[in-house]
Amino acid sequence: MAERLEDHLKCPTCLDIFQDPVMLLPCSHNFCRACLQHWKDTGERSCPLCRTLFSWIDPPPNLALKNLCENLSRASVKLEEMCSLHKEELKLFCLDHQERVCLICRDAEIHTGHQFRPLEEVVKGHREELKKGLQKAKERLKDYNDCRESCNEQAEYIKVQKKKVERKIKKDFEELRRFLDVEEKARLAAVREEERNKIQRMKEKIAALGKQMATLSSVIRSTEEQLEPSNVSFMKKFKTAMSGIQEIPDKPEDLRGGLLDEAKHVGNLMFNVWERLKETLVYHPVILDPNTADPELSLSEDLSCLTLKEAQQQRPKNPERFKWESVLGCALDWGRHVWDVEVGDNNDWQVGVAWGDPCLPEKMNSWLTAFWDGKYTNFNDQFGEWNLPVKVQKIRVKVDMNERSFSISEPLTNIELWKHMKSSNWPDLCGNTKMYPYFRTAHKIPLKIIPIPPLVTIAIS
Repeated sequence: MAERLEDHLKCPTCLDIFQDPVMLLPCSHNFCRACLQHWKDTGERSCPLCRTLFSWIDPPPNLALKNLCENLSRASVKLEEMCSLHKEELKLFCLDHQERVCLICRDAEIHTGHQFRPLEEVVKGHREELKKGLQKAKERLKDYNDCRESCNEQAEYIKVQKKKVERKIKKDFEELRRFLDVEEKARLAAVREEERNKIQRMKEKIAALGKQMATLSSVIRSTEEQLEPSNVSFMKKFKTAMSGIQEIPDKPEDLRGGLLDEAKHVGNLMFNVWERLKETLVYHPVILDPNTADPELSLSEDLSCLTLKEAQQQRPKNPERFKWESVLGCALDWGRHVWDVEVGDNNDWQVGVAWGDPCLPEKMNSWLTAFWDGKYTNFNDQFGEWNLPVKVQKIRVKVDMNERSFSISEPLTNIELWKHMKSSNWPDLCGNTKMYPYFRTAHKIPLKIIPIPPLVTIAIS
């Protein structure tokens, strides 16, 4: 009977027991308010059941039907708390079958030898377990929310980075174009100057040859006139003619090096221009990675200098970013690496190398030489603190990835501050674990990576 009654109390749209039922006028059919609103949102203006048109006015609630549905729901809940076999209240929980049972079920054969607990005790334990799971889910939701906010923050910062990088690229290429323009004009001017000089020399040579040719032509004409048939006359003029013909000038020499020196102007042209360009360039053996820089650090435009700032910079909280006035250089490849750092009068700094997963900066290991409170310290070193006779102005770091050696020294006096030569203790660099130059400063005087001249090696076979 209850089941037949329940069938009459179901919404014809969602087929569930009515929730906040309303009555349509004039057909008097009943629906859940939410179901009817969804039906209206689709643009329909007729009863979902009989297709009778209804007005825009909100339909009235069916309070009698609502009370009946609520009573039925409470009765259904009450029935759920009763044993379907013995009509007794379910007060126990069978640990073996993992189900609720009544006192009569406990003594039934099917539960012989089983363990039972009061239902309230089991519910309490499950409720606490569920609360812990719920708390964990909320924390995980917060983690997802934080991650999404971080992604949004990084997406916005990528736009800032793009503008900054574009500005730097345009600036550097403008300087290159300016240099190439000056170099092009200078080389074209050199070609024109050589052309003028050699054309002038050629004109002077042609003029001199013209004069000599005129003189020689005159001698030829005079000599030809002496060759008369009369022997007497010929003999009289022979000595004169002979003396004239004997003064013929030497054979003219071709003008050497008269043509343009094309090889000088266009041979290895781009390489020679690059050699000239190299004189104006600087090369930094280490480049700072701005994506790892603590927000309190400010990096120079060419990523070779770091300075502590009073106010934090606007930077996203990406996983590679440090939190203690630190920044990494780009990862070191295999081979030998040397770089000098100008520390000057900075009285709170650390310089060296760090290795580990760059996305876990707080777990990275390091070999560092530091200076603060007027003392020098080697981290992870047994010698602890020590003093130098003079304040160090520059620090030189050497890393040989092939020989697995590391050292830090003062380049002017070549005083060695740190040396690691134990290959057995060398970090295992594989996968995401790499070695990086490391810098930290808590002072306003900047740390600068000193540039070196770019070298060109030409192989001669």
